[in-house]
Amino acid sequence: MTTSRPAGGRPRKLTDGDIVDAVLSEGFAGITVPAVARRLGVSTMTLYRYMPTRAEMLALAWNHVITTTDWPPLTGPWRQILHTHAIAFWHLLARHPGVVTELSQSLMPTEMMNRIDDLAVALVDQDFTAEEAVLSVDLVIDLTIDHRRGVENIHGLASTPATLEAMAQLWAPNDADPPNRRAVRAAMTNAITLTPFDWFTQKLDLTLEGIEARFRR
Repeated sequence: MTTSRPAGGRPRKLTDGDIVDAVLSEGFAGITVPAVARRLGVSTMTLYRYMPTRAEMLALAWNHVITTTDWPPLTGPWRQILHTHAIAFWHLLARHPGVVTELSQSLMPTEMMNRIDDLAVALVDQDFTAEEAVLSVDLVIDLTIDHRRGVENIHGLASTPATLEAMAQLWAPNDADPPNRRAVRAAMTNAITLTPFDWFTQKLDLTLEGIEARFRR
């Protein structure tokens, strides 16, 4: 690791690219400013001169991720646009564990907001009102973020086959239960055995069908 003061005694100069690379190498989960500073080979105070707050540092990195991601096109039927972008966003969040927590605890980075704007405009271009478009996009984005957070906070703790089997047993139908309760428990047991992505796509399809039923009838 380099030192914070190379020969000559002057602090190392940092670029936005240096900071982004350090954040992405460190990972978003549990990230701290001192950890990023150590990875950069500078003092924490030096890093703070470039990034006054932790939130700004993480926003810089996430903006870079958003702008360098190969997103699906904003063309085609509105339902296809929302579906493909939700899937792409879900996988993007999966590649960066911990970022869902950061997105939920601070202001949304600029490039993320721009992406949401673009999706809403694409729906308005297909005769959604602005209010309908914003509500629909926000619903899909919230679903995606909330599901990924659930995967990381809950499924991540129960990812072993033995734990999943124990969860399934808790929801196993009981012959003493009424038929409707047995059916619900059987459906819940089946849901537990699905992969997180398969369960997400089922939720996403239901959400899009609801949007279509309400706004496109």
